[in-house]
Amino acid sequence: MDKISFYGLSRSGKSCYIFAMAQALSQGIQFPDGQILTVKTPDPRQMLRLYKAYETMKNGQWPKGNIESYDYNFNVRKALENLMSFGLTDFRGGLLDSMDEDDTEEQDKLFKSYENSSVLLFFIGADTIRDARNGDFEANFKIEYLNTLYGNYLDRAQDSKTPIMIVITKSDMLSPQEIEQSKIFVKKKMQEMFGVGTQITAAITSVTLGRNLSNDNGELEGELIIGPTPGNIHIPILFSLYCVMAKKLEEATYNLRSAETSYRGAQRDLSHELSRSAFARFFDDNESSIRSRISSYNSTISEEKTKLLKINETMAMIKQYLLKGAEVYINGQKQ
Repeated sequence: MDKISFYGLSRSGKSCYIFAMAQALSQGIQFPDGQILTVKTPDPRQMLRLYKAYETMKNGQWPKGNIESYDYNFNVRKALENLMSFGLTDFRGGLLDSMDEDDTEEQDKLFKSYENSSVLLFFIGADTIRDARNGDFEANFKIEYLNTLYGNYLDRAQDSKTPIMIVITKSDMLSPQEIEQSKIFVKKKMQEMFGVGTQITAAITSVTLGRNLSNDNGELEGELIIGPTPGNIHIPILFSLYCVMAKKLEEATYNLRSAETSYRGAQRDLSHELSRSAFARFFDDNESSIRSRISSYNSTISEEKTKLLKINETMAMIKQYLLKGAEVYINGQKQ
């Protein structure tokens, strides 16, 4: 199972995003060819917890902050075919930036959990970015702290090329112009992720759960809009799926080339075998085993070609949505 890791400081909107994402993407995204892509948890208990949190929001209350961490598993299906399964952990609020000595052990567990991640998602609230742009020291520190957390990940992870997306939450607090200015600000503050020479895929997007939303002592005010495409809720997950499938594309391409090379070698072995005299082949006949190898390589080639075709088709469909809702950079170059 692939792992999508969420980085988000307290009040970044990370947990509410998970609740909204689970609700929105369970409805499905319809691709131009009519096929439906869904993201659902296969665990009934997890489904109930996610639904209850969403129901709380629908009833005009923001879900309370986590007092403990929760693990979630999701299946991504297109036309009922399971494209990937991924897991994520919603760590309890405030753990990432806690200074409490009693939290040290759990923090170590959190940091270790990010190792071997398939994709990293960094959540930053629009209110934090707005305050940081206005010179607020604490808000600026929060963004710098995310850079430190990324550095911690690089020290721990075996693969420093893990794809990254910056997710600006609560974007309904900003005007379209302010959203663009916030993206520029964040890319500059976290520029090492977007620089040339990194060889990584990095992206930035903004998401919202509705319009004119506010939190007045836990009461949800404003218009809650949670669907498969409004508010860009789908974009971080589609980005993650795209990156995971890109890796599978590389693996399938390698397997195909390897099988084709082996097939050509087996064909040469067969030609050599058939060129031998009948007398020699009577004592040491390899034709049957060579033809068996050829058949096996042929089967692998067919399977990998089919796999490549499906991956390419799905990635092409996802790309249409992704580039409309996010800025994507590969090795510092905007796509």
